[in-house]
Amino acid sequence: MNLENTTGDISRARMLLYSAGSVGTGAFYAFNNFVLPPVLKSFGAPDLLIGFLSSTRSLEGALIQPTVGALSDRTWTRLGRRRPFILVAIPLSALFFLAAGSASSLVQLAVLIFLFSIFFNTAVDPYAALLPDIAPLHQRGLLSGLATATQLISSVALLLLVASGSGNGAVPAWTYDVVAAILVVSFGVTVLGVREQRERTEPAPTVERVPWRASLAAILVHRQAVRYLGTLFVYQFGLNAILPYLVLFITDEIHESQQTGLILSATLLLVMAISAVVFGRLADRIGTRLVLALGWALLAASAVAGVLITTLPQTVAVVLLAGVGNGAATAANWPLLTALIPPEKTGVFAGLKAAAESIAIPLSVVVAAELFLPRFGYRGIFAMLAINIVLALVLLLRFVRVPPAAEPLTAEPLAV
Repeated sequence: MNLENTTGDISRARMLLYSAGSVGTGAFYAFNNFVLPPVLKSFGAPDLLIGFLSSTRSLEGALIQPTVGALSDRTWTRLGRRRPFILVAIPLSALFFLAAGSASSLVQLAVLIFLFSIFFNTAVDPYAALLPDIAPLHQRGLLSGLATATQLISSVALLLLVASGSGNGAVPAWTYDVVAAILVVSFGVTVLGVREQRERTEPAPTVERVPWRASLAAILVHRQAVRYLGTLFVYQFGLNAILPYLVLFITDEIHESQQTGLILSATLLLVMAISAVVFGRLADRIGTRLVLALGWALLAASAVAGVLITTLPQTVAVVLLAGVGNGAATAANWPLLTALIPPEKTGVFAGLKAAAESIAIPLSVVVAAELFLPRFGYRGIFAMLAINIVLALVLLLRFVRVPPAAEPLTAEPLAV
């Protein structure tokens, strides 16, 4: 069955096969960001450790992710260049997930979290790099929006499932088994269903091996992409101070149950999913930079409101606004980076983006846990987010420029 048409556009069937992997990423992210913090709290973990272990990116990823990205750019096998990493790493991540369900101490759980996170991240960056490999530029916003929506719907489903089984206040033990199964099945569909092709301009079967230093020097040539990565660093520094502590904020500051916290987290992700599809389509028409700016502006407004809220209805309103803004930002995030780089550098920049996140996330956790939480409680995470989002928005509008050839004809210039 031919899943691509003769014009080079990616078919809807192939989009769905690619997006199947996002079911796995959604389950993983939902577990790490929202389910794991209460689990760690029940093991007696302090806020700093909760933030570190609940982060989907870890500091060691600053070295691992760029290496994996560069290798996937320069490797070609019978399965392609991205799928082998997924095929090896995802089953290993699932294996350590299963083991984590039987952990009897905080030390055991921490080690297993470290291991399943490392292998998951080894797979997820080549998965992201696969998107521009199979989709032309004018369809990347749509495919990114679809994959993001799939990821978020998967997250919502997992959170609702866990919430339904946590009526006694504890996370069900079978949660680990469910996440492990979802990882293997969902990524298996993508690996089996999405055949990789070499670049259309590459006639020979030999892949050039570029030394690491030469590759790094080539990366520095793409100044707009490097500026954008710096902007994303600032954004992630603020955003990831929120995620590990959101459910704890709802239970400790708003005085609602853990079950309510999980349901509100699911609501946030559901709104993000709808927003990602809408803004993904919009990005293909008006440009990814403009959509990202709109998303960050809404997210900044929700962060400011988060500092002030005290009741459940107010919290729901902030969650809805944040969901719209973060959905828009998520849909435009990766396609904007691919518009700033040549196709042959996709894997390298996927690794660099992951490295920037791997550094920003632990640093943000340290700042949140040591500076904001002791002074302001869990409410302080919203103040930290607001500061960083506003700064990231200014940097985006002032310093990041998308080449005209990579923007839709209908896109309007935006600058400050």
